[in-house]
Amino acid sequence: MNKIIEQFWDIIQDFRCVQERSDSKISELKIRIIFRDNSILEHTEIKVHDIQKRKYSFQWMTASYDLIIRWDNAFHHSQITTFPHHKHIGDEKNIVESNDISLLEVLLEIQGLIKVHSSPPQKQK
Repeated sequence: MNKIIEQFWDIIQDFRCVQERSDSKISELKIRIIFRDNSILEHTEIKVHDIQKRKYSFQWMTASYDLIIRWDNAFHHSQITTFPHHKHIGDEKNIVESNDISLLEVLLEIQGLIKVHSSPPQKQK
């Protein structure tokens, strides 16, 4: 995981592993990332080893904790064709399709969105 985080230091202000535990049956990871624009990513992932099950949530929020995007695979929203994988954009009720997603993929998406919003305006010719 640290190798993934290192790739994004240009947009990361602070990174914390809030909880990490693992035994032969289950692994649990909780991290918190604060980006240079003060937005926050909270990530929780639980893996049950013997049945190859993974439960995840990536919640990206503004500095005032307003939802930007949350990717998760909670077993609700069965109407979504990518069930159980889905994302909430801007509002809990705005639910769209999403694939099984990794920390690397989430950070790449956030990086692109942060850079688009923070890039200087283009000069008009």
